[in-house]
Amino acid sequence: MTNTTQEQPDLVIEYVDPEEGFKGWLAIDCFDHELCAGGVRVQKGLTRERIESLASTMTLKMRIAGIRADGAKCGIDYDPASPGKHEALFRFIRAIRPYICTRYSMGPDMNTTMQELDSIAGRLSLPSMKAAVAHTQGFNSVEFIQRIKTLVQPAGCDNLGRFRAGLGLAAACFGVLEHLDIHNHAATVAMQGFGGLASGAAYCLNKKGVNIIAIADREKSLINRGKSPLNVDRLLQKTSDGLIPDDDTTGVYENRNEIYNVSCDIFVPAAIEKAITAKEASVLQVKAVVCGANLAVTSEAEKILHQRGILLIPDLIAGCGGSLSMEGLFGPSFQPSVQDVLLFVESKMRQIVKTTIKRSQADAIPVREAAIKICNERSVYPGTKPYGPLDACNTFVHDQIGSFQSMAAN
Repeated sequence: MTNTTQEQPDLVIEYVDPEEGFKGWLAIDCFDHELCAGGVRVQKGLTRERIESLASTMTLKMRIAGIRADGAKCGIDYDPASPGKHEALFRFIRAIRPYICTRYSMGPDMNTTMQELDSIAGRLSLPSMKAAVAHTQGFNSVEFIQRIKTLVQPAGCDNLGRFRAGLGLAAACFGVLEHLDIHNHAATVAMQGFGGLASGAAYCLNKKGVNIIAIADREKSLINRGKSPLNVDRLLQKTSDGLIPDDDTTGVYENRNEIYNVSCDIFVPAAIEKAITAKEASVLQVKAVVCGANLAVTSEAEKILHQRGILLIPDLIAGCGGSLSMEGLFGPSFQPSVQDVLLFVESKMRQIVKTTIKRSQADAIPVREAAIKICNERSVYPGTKPYGPLDACNTFVHDQIGSFQSMAAN
């Protein structure tokens, strides 16, 4: 069994920048396994406590995904709009480089991109910010680089590295719709956010016929009150910096907070923390909330949603698409294709959502509590490879890809 309820992480490193004086932190939640994983963020006002909380959530994401790795998170308290941002991030990552080489698999998070991290990795003579995967999984340099290159291949509306988390979020929505017995073409969704995560999810939902009737960015909302779908394809083609184009004719532009007043089947917060507080939870007119953004719903809001009978899929489930993609990429004994990875992420996410909802109903508890119960029941396997089966044959992921094909096609 594993304990996912510890109050303090096993390791926190505090960084003080020698040039500008800002602080940064790396938190490794626990040392149950050889590998830990989580993103790096640049956020003004970032605190050690926030990094620790995010690292703890990452451990839950690993456990719910069945990955033998632990959670980590890092970041700097820095204005992402500052012209010195890239160099500030470089100095911070340089300071924690030893962990990146051996234990910590880093990905992008708030206000960082994989392209930016790859650039810094090159300057630090690292093949990737995920170099620790090669170390813990036992890949030689050729094998590792070949798999890492898969992340820059086209997928959906972007490349695999940027698309995978959005696909996972969309798949969580598909699992919810299946539970609610709502066909995709009859379903309505409102999305809060239109950055990389939200746009990837919007692309997937739209391609499978789900009606996205409202989208909000940091400036405005675009809403079709008649519940007809927005022109998502056009919006995706014209979006810039996470902003909705301002010349769409399939909806009406309103205040950004109007997104909370849209009546629909699923509300998807996919941008900011604390997007849903008690105030928003009291007025939402939805059947379910599926959280893509980290810490999107406050604990008080979760209680209100539960009391109102609104199904909530927390970020520790719907936000683990990136982690699932690493299992699909690094777990098989063979070199997986982009489609293999996408199929694995979608199918596994649907399965996780349905299993957790079923557990919550059986135990008469909220989905988050059911998910944490499942996480606490996971066994810990120190010294094992993080991805793939416990044995050496690695047929597990390959078999799952094949068995999930019919499910994902529906």
